[in-house]
Amino acid sequence: MAAASVVALSAQSAAQAAPKLTLSQATAEVGADRKAADAATEQYDYAQGAQQALQQKVNFLQEGIAQMQGTINQEFSQLSAVAAAQYRTGAVNATMQLMLSTDPTQFLNEASAQGELDAGQQAALTQLKGQEAVLAREKAEATQELSQEQALLKQMQTAKSTTLAKLAQAQSIVQSLTPVQQQQVGNSLANGGGNGGGSSSFGPPGPSGAYGDAAEEAAFRAAETREGDPYSMGADGPDIFDCSGLVMWAFETADGIQLPHYSYADESVGTAVPSLADARVGDILVLEGGDHVGFYAGNGMVLSAPEYGVPVDVQPIGNFGELVAIRRI
Repeated sequence: MAAASVVALSAQSAAQAAPKLTLSQATAEVGADRKAADAATEQYDYAQGAQQALQQKVNFLQEGIAQMQGTINQEFSQLSAVAAAQYRTGAVNATMQLMLSTDPTQFLNEASAQGELDAGQQAALTQLKGQEAVLAREKAEATQELSQEQALLKQMQTAKSTTLAKLAQAQSIVQSLTPVQQQQVGNSLANGGGNGGGSSSFGPPGPSGAYGDAAEEAAFRAAETREGDPYSMGADGPDIFDCSGLVMWAFETADGIQLPHYSYADESVGTAVPSLADARVGDILVLEGGDHVGFYAGNGMVLSAPEYGVPVDVQPIGNFGELVAIRRI
């Protein structure tokens, strides 16, 4: 007991002696945790989109399987009725009758092997066996797709757990600070602190006021109406968003254009804009090494749903990590 008490006291002393984070350290850690949460959110969005596509495919396969199974059952029933009638009327030889016993389905296969079926019956049986082979393949494919869907659902849960853990960690750091320090951390993160910034090979910013095209103007104006709306994992509107969800919602709402709910996929939509100097308002900017996406707002600014705790707003591109793609829709 004495030894246990010494160990407990030592552990307690060590915990009490742990140095408190400086304001800059707290800002950096909170920013890193939020960035990790954003990255996990994008992984969640990807898995969710893939899972939904797989679910549609599985539903299609299952409907086809059910229809084909019904057709096969009906055709088997019809052929079996013919087999039973032939058996009852003695239309087959004695050897075949012994083989038949009381099973008309067995008759079909055995009669086919013995050449006892007429041309029409043989064709029907061949078609039926072909349908059964297709049905077996579709059942195997559906089983495989369902297995992949379960894996994606697990990936979504992992991403969600990672996001919540990182956010909880960031929140615990914030709560350890004084109210004044909490405000300072919040202001610093809103102005790009803790995000690390990033270099870009896209050059200086293009002008403000010039839109890429009519579709982008409509989408950008739609996104502007959501300024101040909160950020949330996997959200795509109408009044709560993650970064790719805002871009997707704006284009679909304003133009009926469907974009992926995944920032990495946004790197290849539309057409490439060669440099930031050529960028126009409404172009899509993919930042943070692919983890973030938003609208170019002109003069080196981006309109986006930035991260947890920061609502939809316009910020300098330099507040975010590396600019990896500019796309015009």
